[in-house]
Amino acid sequence: MADTSIPIEVLDCVPTSVIVVDGKRRIIHANRAALDVLGAAALGRDLALSLRHPNVLDAIDFILDGNDEMSGEIVLPVPVPRHLAFRTERIRNAPLEDGSVATIVLTDITAAKKAEEMRVDFVANVSHELRSPLTALIGFIETLRGPASDDSNARTRFLDIMHRESQRMSRLIEDLLSLSRVEVNVHVAPKKSVNIQNILTAVIEVLQQQASKRGVSINFESPSQTHLAIGDPDQLNQVFRNLIENAIKYCGENQVVDIHLAETPRVPGTSNKGVSISVTDHGPGIPKDVIPRLTERFFRVDKARSSMAETGLNSTGLGLAIVKHIVRRHRGHLSVESTLGKGSTFTVFLNAAPASAIPAEI
Repeated sequence: MADTSIPIEVLDCVPTSVIVVDGKRRIIHANRAALDVLGAAALGRDLALSLRHPNVLDAIDFILDGNDEMSGEIVLPVPVPRHLAFRTERIRNAPLEDGSVATIVLTDITAAKKAEEMRVDFVANVSHELRSPLTALIGFIETLRGPASDDSNARTRFLDIMHRESQRMSRLIEDLLSLSRVEVNVHVAPKKSVNIQNILTAVIEVLQQQASKRGVSINFESPSQTHLAIGDPDQLNQVFRNLIENAIKYCGENQVVDIHLAETPRVPGTSNKGVSISVTDHGPGIPKDVIPRLTERFFRVDKARSSMAETGLNSTGLGLAIVKHIVRRHRGHLSVESTLGKGSTFTVFLNAAPASAIPAEI
């Protein structure tokens, strides 16, 4: 009869952990992925000495009692928490000549679990963000249909509030759609060249009135040299608009937003020449411990900083998440520097366009 066993060297090429135990629960075979979990000294030892989780041990005992299979999920807390799906199965015609009786297959599902947690959090956040303005709209509609039905002053005031709340929902939905579109294409890098000065100038023109209402000046001295980068003009417009609009919100009244465009010898994390675009506000600054969280969806620094934005420029909490994903799609880099009491600088690094790059249509 032909030998149909699989050499352990073959199993070493499998990323999933495969463990084989005998009738006394001793580990007699383990592939490389399994030894990464159990430790190199696991071979020949009782499974309980290397994988001390009652669910797995109970499953193996269940198989050794004559049953065919059992599966489940466990969490290994060290060295870092990992979620593993396990499946124990009795080997056909066991025990084999080497004593093999049962197999344990461990599959790392940590990434899937984290993605599911993020999805649940995302849905909860979206529900909360939509519920607040929707509740306000329903409340004002009921008031207008009842106690304030004949009060023209109240009607005017309530309609203004309802208009703002509906705009808030509209911005949130637009940002959600925008984020979804960016995430779909995040693995497809742009290939055409764009003129960064032209995009910045167009964005500043759009935001100039908004800045003027707050007494904010936008300082951008366009360099005489043209700076070309590889990029999607519409998405870069969105990046610069989000960053400059944030700076206008948080710099405080009668302040200056500084925008600086320059060449850079290297995009961080690459060996490519690049272009850097910095947007600096002179606002309250951001605590260092929260800077890594700025690009999380729906993350807001604190009420004090948020209160500076209560000027009709309410944030959806998605702007910097959109910026992060667009910059990632462009194979660029986003850095944040901030000093409390002095302000913050957001810098986007983009890959410089080679002479052979085809200009993007704008």
